[in-house]
Amino acid sequence: MKAKVSIDKFVVEYTDVTIGAYYGLVLRAAKNGELYKQTICHGDGYSHELHLKKANGAYLHVFYRNWREPEGSKYIMRLEARPEYYFHFKGVLDRLRHAASGIYYVNCDLAYDVQASMKDVMVFPNDGRRKMRHYKGTRYFGEKHQRKTNGYCRNYNKRLELLENQNVVIDYEQTRIEIVDKPKHRIPLAELLHHPPEQNKHYFAAVITDWDSLPKKRAEQARQLRDGVEIEKKKDWYTRKVVKETLAPSYQIDFNELAREAWEPLLEELCGVLLGQQKPQVQERPLQMAVTKTVYDSSPTEHDNKNKGCADFGK
Repeated sequence: MKAKVSIDKFVVEYTDVTIGAYYGLVLRAAKNGELYKQTICHGDGYSHELHLKKANGAYLHVFYRNWREPEGSKYIMRLEARPEYYFHFKGVLDRLRHAASGIYYVNCDLAYDVQASMKDVMVFPNDGRRKMRHYKGTRYFGEKHQRKTNGYCRNYNKRLELLENQNVVIDYEQTRIEIVDKPKHRIPLAELLHHPPEQNKHYFAAVITDWDSLPKKRAEQARQLRDGVEIEKKKDWYTRKVVKETLAPSYQIDFNELAREAWEPLLEELCGVLLGQQKPQVQERPLQMAVTKTVYDSSPTEHDNKNKGCADFGK
């Protein structure tokens, strides 16, 4: 079963960035009118956060000096944004590239969109310990504090989300499965195209186009897994096994195959810009991702709720 693939968020880290380079970034952003918010945080995570924003809506979140790093004069700087927004901060990227000792891929949110209703899309984790929870029609696999961990998943009605959040109307059903890819070890950005995510090990997913073709008992088991119904522990493993065997030949969404096909088209240009290997034509590039035969992106939604527990030093 085919799905269209996009990247909703992309995170990279620059190593050995000096304090002077960080404050130079702050001053240039303020001078250019791009400094949306600067904060100093007290607690876990990063001690400095910087949020840049262009007049056209493109944003860049900057996090500097992880609390786990030893005292020194050089620290990690993390950048987080939608992939297409990086192209609008080429000056920042060029300066950071020269200031850092290396650039590494940290994680991304990989989204799989299918033209089907939520009632026909089934996603369940291969690990029975990962439970589903529901909130406002979205199915979550993982707790809130696990939002940035590998394998965290959201499954929701993308058509409804576009309408409610962006006032965008599409005339067909669309369901999104969004899974976090976060390798155990950071990958040098220059090698990233050789490391497409493998997410079949985390989840089994299927789009069931003809429920009546399934045996009655199997259809009921599939609906229970789809809805996250608690199944007796001793039966849970067997239920997952037989549902997979029934649905895989005709209905399975193969995350690994889709990711392999989409990975290079989605990231080749972005990696080139981050590594300084090509010059993006920003004026001719709309705020959306490049399209391939099985890859497309939705309209962007900005996420800027990263300032809890921070001391705000103004815009």
